[in-house]
Formats: sequence, C-alpha cells, structure tokens
Amino acid sequence: MAKKLLIVDDQPGIAKTIASIARRLGLEFRAVHDPRLAVAEFIEYQPDIVILDMIMPELDGIDVLNEIALTGQPAKIVLTSGYGNAYLALAAGVARFHGIETPPMLRKPFRSSELEALLGAAAGSC
Repeated sequence: MAKKLLIVDDQPGIAKTIASIARRLGLEFRAVHDPRLAVAEFIEYQPDIVILDMIMPELDGIDVLNEIALTGQPAKIVLTSGYGNAYLALAAGVARFHGIETPPMLRKPFRSSELEALLGAAAGSC
C-alpha cells in the first residue's frame, strides 16, 4: 500500500511541484492550499507524511503544526519555509514540545533532488 502525503502550502505552484515528486516516488497525495482546512484534511485523510509550509495567510504553519500534534495522530512532518531559520527553529521547538521528533526542514526555493531525498527518507521511515 502506498504511503500517503498531505501537502499544506498556500502556493499552488509549489504544491504542484511537490505533487509531481510525490508521484515519482509512488506516494499518494492530497494538497490543501487554505491552512484553515489543513487539520480537518489531516484527520480525514490520515497521511503518513505531511509537508507543511510555515508562512501562510490566516493561519501559519506553527499553528497548523500545533493543531496536528494535538490530534495525537502519528505522521512524519517535513517543514518548508522561504523565510529565516528562526521560524523553522521555532517550529522544531513546537514539535519537540509535543514529543514529535525534530522534523526535517527544507528551505525555499528548494531543488527537486533535495525534496525527493527528504520525502523518500520520510516514506522509508514510516
């Protein structure tokens, strides 16, 4: 059975790129562009892996990560951001607070090979 990936990114072009790589890796996937819908989709879809953008309108990635962690539903998390490392470090702290292993972090813009390696590793460890 294929591993399931939930893509949470407000930029459809980025989500499309991630989806293309997920398809190559044999992952099933869904994308959510509105972060306010991310937790409901997470609960319903029950993904093995979540790739989560940190900077989004209305609700940022820190809030989404916190809400996902509070569900108690296990998933590997991969964080992405085009902003500074401080924001990614804060997200890593939130993950540790909830007992989630420190998520891999991918800075935007990223290379396809970097994303493919991270998703492959995450899929292999679920």
